[in-house]
Amino acid sequence: MFLRFILFPFSLIYGVITGIRNMLYDRRRLPSVRFDNVAVICVGNITVGGTGKTPHVEYLIRLLSPRYRMAVLSRGYKRKTRGFMLVETCSTARETGDEPCQIKQKYPHIPVAVDADRVHGVRKLLEMYPDLRVILLDDAFQHRRITPSLSILLADYRRPLYRDGMLPGGRLREWACFARRADMMIVTKTPDLSEQQQRAIATRYARIFPKSIYFSRIVYGTLCPVFPDVPPFPEHQPAQVALLLVTGIASPQPLGHHLRPRVAALHTLYYPDHHAFTRQDVETVTARLQGIPFARKYVVTTEKDAVRFRQTDIPIALRSCLYYVPITVELTDESAFVEALNSVSSSGGTLSI
Repeated sequence: MFLRFILFPFSLIYGVITGIRNMLYDRRRLPSVRFDNVAVICVGNITVGGTGKTPHVEYLIRLLSPRYRMAVLSRGYKRKTRGFMLVETCSTARETGDEPCQIKQKYPHIPVAVDADRVHGVRKLLEMYPDLRVILLDDAFQHRRITPSLSILLADYRRPLYRDGMLPGGRLREWACFARRADMMIVTKTPDLSEQQQRAIATRYARIFPKSIYFSRIVYGTLCPVFPDVPPFPEHQPAQVALLLVTGIASPQPLGHHLRPRVAALHTLYYPDHHAFTRQDVETVTARLQGIPFARKYVVTTEKDAVRFRQTDIPIALRSCLYYVPITVELTDESAFVEALNSVSSSGGTLSI
């Protein structure tokens, strides 16, 4: 709290700048493009740090792709290339970013592209795939040069927007009141909530977001090998197993909380979000694993980190004990959420799931 007080003048300046920018777009002093021949669905947040954008984009892919020709467009955060680029199943995180790589590898039939200029990216996708009905914009809530058909805002359950402050004192990229330009909000990473608890959260958000609020939770899958030549995770009694959790994501704590009661010992090694693992990191992981006094010990990472590990020179000894935890999301009221999606219009009519 003291640090937030010290940084308040800088937060105020940042908030004024973003507020003026939003006002110029709201009053149409700055141009924003609407695409009438395709449903453009934006998934994003107004905070730094992980709110679960990629799992929710994947959720929408599973929901919509059986019925509609669709594509995903991302900025390609931390990639070393420029301009528009189609993501292939063999693309590297260095070329396209880790999240687009992950999505393409899981859904190879879906066109996935990266372009910092989202307007240009959408036009290129429509030029290459004129039959597209839906384009998902990943992490584009602040990219106001496009007016989406539907905007979905994600908010972490543990970090309510109404309690947060502007950067750099807080985590908000813009004032919380601007959340209301989204069409719907999903409160992510929730525990099991009763209907009364959900109503209480919606009431607290009503001042800054008086629209539909939905709730999602993370579902963790069984451990999978990072490399395809490694056998499935062996079955052991939990008391016999120790894990070293290695991540480069914004919020690794929920995964740690999930794993801890399921094994005898959990050790952690956390790197910054989107961290590119180096040979020195591999040596550090190997040394940490060797120092764990268990016969049965494994390195566990996230699905997003697995993409980057596959593109790192990993010794055979470490490859053989390196696994990741796949995750999906579930919405507590999927039928209501689907009904809201059905209101998205395109030139071909209304989406009907």
